[in-house]
Amino acid sequence: MNSIPTSILKTIFRKTSAGNQEILTRQLGLSAKERRVLILIDGDKSVSALNKVVLEVDLLPAIIKLQALELIHSSQNQQLEQAQVENDPIDTIEQQRDEPVKTDSTLDFARFNAIKALMIDSSETLLGVFGKPLVEKIKVLHDESELSNTITQWNLSLRESKKGQQHAEQYLEAIKTLMK
Repeated sequence: MNSIPTSILKTIFRKTSAGNQEILTRQLGLSAKERRVLILIDGDKSVSALNKVVLEVDLLPAIIKLQALELIHSSQNQQLEQAQVENDPIDTIEQQRDEPVKTDSTLDFARFNAIKALMIDSSETLLGVFGKPLVEKIKVLHDESELSNTITQWNLSLRESKKGQQHAEQYLEAIKTLMK
């Protein structure tokens, strides 16, 4: 893993509207690791906090790529440009959406699948062989009520595992963000 310059560690990124759309549509062909980083970026966590949550990922290149694709933005873009060697990040401005806020509790297909994918990825990464039955259960989910019960089981499994206990709360927050 490349070391992240200390000047970048306190940087906080947020998703642009294009980033939120990419989570739903998967149009840009991000790798699973890049997608996980995009989902976990919430406008509250610093790069340092993300570095603790994201396992086995070279975080800085993922952030640079997401910024170059205009999926994330930070007010501290100059710091990231100085840390980057090969790519020139594109400065972005977050666009405001004119869409009404969703008021019903049903998830659309894309969000439902994004939640399932995050749960499967984190289970495989943090629970290993012991997570296989849970992963199979997640794969066959069909509706929001099944999802809700499985989220509880998944979160408890993460909290009880050696690798997952320190990340369980952050993954749960990412799931809650996707459910909004």
